[in-house]
Amino acid sequence: MIASSERLPELSRLTGLLADQVLDAQIMSRPILDQHIRALLDAALLLDEYGVPLPPLLTQIVYEIDTETGRMAETDAVVQDEAKSMAWLLRPFQGRKGP
Repeated sequence: MIASSERLPELSRLTGLLADQVLDAQIMSRPILDQHIRALLDAALLLDEYGVPLPPLLTQIVYEIDTETGRMAETDAVVQDEAKSMAWLLRPFQGRKGP
């Protein structure tokens, strides 16, 4: 069985592909599945745990979530709370640059 650390490049590659799909959906005003966001968050946490840089598109998503949270002062309180929770969970990755 391949050691988990040997699978990290594949995880990073797949995370980048999913991040591309999420950003494409956002650009095209299509719905973004919660499962995709959660998968990206799980992958980001795992990559960080092993010291692997986040794929650039995932870094962009983290930045956009932080920016969007700042603009949500007038939105529904539930949506705002969810966005703040996501931004808080991704906070360790803010300010990081991709490879």
